[in-house]
Amino acid sequence: MTELLDHVLTFIAENPGLAGLICFLAAMGEALFIIGLFVPTTVVLVGAGTLVGLGKLDPVPLFIWTTLGATAGDAISYWIGYRFKDKIKSMWPLNKYSHMIESGEKFFQRHGGKSVFFGRFVPGVKSVVPGIAGMAGMNFTRFSIVNVTSAFAWTIAHMGPGIIAGSALSAIGQISGRLAFVLGALLLIIFLIVMLGRWLILIILPLFPNAHAAIISWVAKHPDRVSQWIARNFDPKHPRSAGMLASALLLLITMPAFFWVVGQVAPGEPMVRADLSILNFFDSLRTPVGDKIMVFFTTLGDGVVVTAVTLAVAVYLFVRKAWRRGIGFIIAMAGTAMFVPLFKLLLHRSRPIELYAGADAYSFPSGHATLTAVLFGICAVLIAHDLNRWLKATVFTVIATLVITIGFSRVYLGAHWMSDVLAGLLFGTAMVSAFAFVFGPIHNEKIGRSTLAGLVFATLVVFGGWHIHASFDHALLTYQPRSDTEVLTASGWRESEWQSLPARRIELNGDQEEPLVIQFAGSLSSFATTAEKDGWLRPPKWSLTTAGGFVEGETPPDSLPILPRSQNGRQPDLVLIHKDPDEERGGRWVLRLWPSRYQILEGGVLQPLYLGSVVHEDILRPMGEFSGPRTDRYTPPASENPALLIPGAQQKTRPDGIGVVLSFGKERADPADKSAAGAQGQ
Repeated sequence: MTELLDHVLTFIAENPGLAGLICFLAAMGEALFIIGLFVPTTVVLVGAGTLVGLGKLDPVPLFIWTTLGATAGDAISYWIGYRFKDKIKSMWPLNKYSHMIESGEKFFQRHGGKSVFFGRFVPGVKSVVPGIAGMAGMNFTRFSIVNVTSAFAWTIAHMGPGIIAGSALSAIGQISGRLAFVLGALLLIIFLIVMLGRWLILIILPLFPNAHAAIISWVAKHPDRVSQWIARNFDPKHPRSAGMLASALLLLITMPAFFWVVGQVAPGEPMVRADLSILNFFDSLRTPVGDKIMVFFTTLGDGVVVTAVTLAVAVYLFVRKAWRRGIGFIIAMAGTAMFVPLFKLLLHRSRPIELYAGADAYSFPSGHATLTAVLFGICAVLIAHDLNRWLKATVFTVIATLVITIGFSRVYLGAHWMSDVLAGLLFGTAMVSAFAFVFGPIHNEKIGRSTLAGLVFATLVVFGGWHIHASFDHALLTYQPRSDTEVLTASGWRESEWQSLPARRIELNGDQEEPLVIQFAGSLSSFATTAEKDGWLRPPKWSLTTAGGFVEGETPPDSLPILPRSQNGRQPDLVLIHKDPDEERGGRWVLRLWPSRYQILEGGVLQPLYLGSVVHEDILRPMGEFSGPRTDRYTPPASENPALLIPGAQQKTRPDGIGVVLSFGKERADPADKSAAGAQGQ
């Protein structure tokens, strides 16, 4: 998989003009009047900067393109303001964001011409200030000078972090490509979740102010007490009605989602298979450095740290005489602390590894994910209370990053299944939403947001640092990778135990795909050598040249690289292809062998056991301009299973009629087989 990503980066690097054009359009889009709110410039520019840091792109042309785009965007916004003046405020959909235009006007009045420079860096006004300058009739020459200089500084500020991140990932990649991939995946998950949350707060909600009023007006027509209470508290004129409405909606989404996950972890459900696949996937990516990073974050979610922060926040709230919020905070944390072990005892779901005793020995839901989500989520609600949207988004971004990283560390270290962490985050979010709904309207309890934020940070640093120092080495031993290898005797495997092995390939999402028609124990190199005599060859490696074959209409089947497929989270260690001469349009058979957790013992020698599939791919050629493989047959004829080429192979048949070939390589497995074979086929 990392090899595929590398080829994607190579493609972009070899097309710098395309990358420059994308950066130009993104930078221009963000500077356009109001429209800039919807353009994910940060995604593009930080990503481009990361590619520069990785050595995939030349920074000079990219920097020029980005600066020109930012300059052009502000110039267009200036022209829009100069051309339409105050009419802008009544034009749809700009009238939905009148509050931002008003903020931009105040910013421009306060800072004058300097606002064009500084406004580019200020969330909430950067997409409107150039237009306001045009509306105010600012001299175009003066505007242009400030526009160009600010675009130059803005480009440095946006691409710089990406360049630093790319350089760091490049350095990490020199140590371990797997570690770089893990950290990159974590950053991507955090980034996507945070961006979705920010767009919801800053962009989506302002689009529906009239819908809010219409709903409340309809509810107010009902005379019952509940309807009247809803109408009073959710009235758009109420300063905190929007927050309460968002909390209620989030609660109505996350709590049912939690119970849906509960229903999906029953034995035999796809999510259970997906959990195992994801666990195996992360297990294959673990490195000593990655373990240390994830142990650091998982330790911050340990009970002693959570308890210390909880007590500090509770004491502070009571000292400030915020009685209702303090009591609500204690109820939320105590209720969650009781709920987690009770639910663990109710479900009795085993952990991936043995860690604790008692109720904590069970897995669902993750206590780390649940408690940290509730604790830091409520802290975010208290700190962000009555702040503007941009500051609220910033506070929740920081908190979400910490909570998601702690949850991610539990899956990486094998302490929990993915569904455990997902359920914990959902339940935790529901509790935070309930707290915000009940205690959000309170306005007569002053708690000191900055002081509370400093207290939470200081407590986390002091107690978290002390706990990490005291328990880090022990935690590394506790979470060290553990082998689940199972040894089968050759005779037992051949007689009956082959039937207990997986019958079908399992995707990362838990779906069962094509049958596994090969069980091979032995040396992969010997298998490949024997199969080669019958026309089975290694497929071409992924490169810019071979990938280009997909956009050509006459590419032979044996010249197309193989699309990746995982089995239970593992990548294949050997991939072979065989051209099908019987197909008029051309096709190929594809053999994949994945490692399993089993070893076969025969004659005092242990051989790794591989599970394999053989599928047929038809090469589609729409309009004669493309070549795309499509799997159209999932098993070969029983007599043509390539595993039969191995001397002593045995044919077996499952109850569903699918044939399986058991074969045993006599040579001792070569340790180099895995790396050599795996490099060519993934």
